[in-house]
Amino acid sequence: MGLKKTITAASLVHDGHPIATQAVPKDFAWLRDSTGSETQTLYFHLENGVVGFVQIAWAYLALTTTIETNAMFYAPGHDCVFETHNGHHLKVGKDSQQYECKGLAMGWNSDFSKLTVKYTAGKERSAKGMAAQFEFSRTSDGYKIGDGKNHIGDGTAAHYFYPAGTVSAECEIHGKKFKASGVGMFIHAHSGNIMPYNVGVEWNMSFFTGQRSDKLDGPKDTDTFHVLQYTTPENVGAVNCSQAALTHDGKLLAVFWENTIEFHERHKDPNGSGYKIPDRVMITSVGKTVDGRTAKATFDARPARRLHDIDVLGEMPFVIKRLVQALITKPFIFERYEDTAKITVEIEGEEPYDIVGCAFHELTLMD
Repeated sequence: MGLKKTITAASLVHDGHPIATQAVPKDFAWLRDSTGSETQTLYFHLENGVVGFVQIAWAYLALTTTIETNAMFYAPGHDCVFETHNGHHLKVGKDSQQYECKGLAMGWNSDFSKLTVKYTAGKERSAKGMAAQFEFSRTSDGYKIGDGKNHIGDGTAAHYFYPAGTVSAECEIHGKKFKASGVGMFIHAHSGNIMPYNVGVEWNMSFFTGQRSDKLDGPKDTDTFHVLQYTTPENVGAVNCSQAALTHDGKLLAVFWENTIEFHERHKDPNGSGYKIPDRVMITSVGKTVDGRTAKATFDARPARRLHDIDVLGEMPFVIKRLVQALITKPFIFERYEDTAKITVEIEGEEPYDIVGCAFHELTLMD
């Protein structure tokens, strides 16, 4: 029997066809099929400095189905708060545009232009828990690489993005209520016929928001950049799967499918995870603008502020924990942040320019 391989969505695109294509509403509808996992996640940066995400997650592992709600909020001047709860009883609407479980409800309108999120899981379990309601109005088209699906051994893993939209929020964090607006990004992820922990052994995700440095005194147009990259296990080729995009003033500007992540200045984690954590992450992204010009983004990230470490096994239900623990020693997720980030953008036919702002970083490592 030959070695099973990873075949990326980009490599399956025929010559002469665009590698980046528009994601359509059905790409964001809930699937929940086969052995695998599925997540719907809203990431946000609010104008008052609050950053974080809210997520509903489903997984089917070895005859056991799990449903979780995950939420993270970081408010400047306060400790970061992360909550994960058993969602129980996932309900999906007939049109697969609305889905809810205990503590979290998400619902799109008919044309997938507006998403409403109501998170109550924290408050339901503790008077000091978090609660939030969001309205995400997407301003950009969605995108995917090829058909969105990377083939990993006998399974698939897919990601679909709405990379930019406005967010209005009503939150209660640290016992204080507030209203704020900002920008957001939505990701639908799905794996089929493959255990979630077999998709990638290292994951990098960054969500940056800022402004062009040469236009800080002008209109406050917001630029965003995000990258999601993972490396598949060695037994399926240890292949880099990635996608990234740049938006300007709420519109998709460029999509990147050649992305490299380099770790620098690594040191042993003082918190005892056993991993070597990079203080500097060099991200280089190459692709095309929506009008077909070559584009490159370079992000010399220095995520100095450590928000929260997630000991994945420590958060899992007992049965799932024992199953995963037999295969993975210690999966950890490191949530980090930098408030003086800079990205350099080079677009064919234009002078290079910098975007300055802040960035949320998520690094997942698995032995």
